[in-house]
Amino acid sequence: MVYRIVKHPLIDRDIYDIADLVANYAGPAIGVAKANDIVRVIDNLADFPHIGSTRDDLRTGLRAIPAGEKGVVCFTVNERDQSVFIICVTYAGADWMARVKDREE
Repeated sequence: MVYRIVKHPLIDRDIYDIADLVANYAGPAIGVAKANDIVRVIDNLADFPHIGSTRDDLRTGLRAIPAGEKGVVCFTVNERDQSVFIICVTYAGADWMARVKDREE
């Protein structure tokens, strides 16, 4: 069963900011590659939505997985409509727990 990926409105901004951060210290090609790695992890959630650590202490049903070596993708799975909601993407030690709390579904 393939799940539908639904993104918080700020996900594209999260990924752009990560690419920009990486590009500033490693060059544009590396920044783009890092963004592509993260997007690939998100896309794979359509096939494997139940991977990652559960973090019900922060939000019911919350899961977090590593992406792009230093990144974290936070998401929930909705079995009713078979979708994965991407809440946030952070990188390089950014406070993903605070960002999850700031973003409502």
